[in-house]
This record gives sequence, C-alpha cells and structure tokens, in this order.
Amino acid sequence: MLTYKDRLCCWAIARLLPSEQWIIVARFRSRSDADGHFQFLRQTIPHVKFEVVFDRSGDSHRLSATCHPSNSVTTAL
Repeated sequence: MLTYKDRLCCWAIARLLPSEQWIIVARFRSRSDADGHFQFLRQTIPHVKFEVVFDRSGDSHRLSATCHPSNSVTTAL
C-alpha cells in the first residue's frame, strides 16, 4: 500500500541504462512539471534516452526494460 506522499508523485522521468534497465531519475506531482523537466533533459543531454512515465506502482528506482518503463502510460516526446 502506498503512503499518501508516494501517491502524490506518480509522474516520473525514467532513463534507459546500458544494462537494458530503466531507472527513475525524477518524480513529479503533475504531468506538465514532468514534461517541462523532460524537455530540459532532452536539450541538455540529447544522447541519453528518457521517457515520461505514469508510475502507480511506487517502485521508486528500477523498472524492467521488458515491461517498457512499467506497465503504465508512457510518452516519448
């Protein structure tokens, strides 16, 4: 069961690691905050693959690449 604080930040930015694992690099309360930070990361570090994900699981660090950053809604802008 997720705590109230964990439920507040369900939008996240995930990064693909060389080992084919996804790691959460930041969490946000709103989709627009996540999208804004995603755009900044894309411009700052263009060679790294990031995705905005909606992660209700609360598993804060690593996600399997086989489930393509969690079984949640994903967006690659």
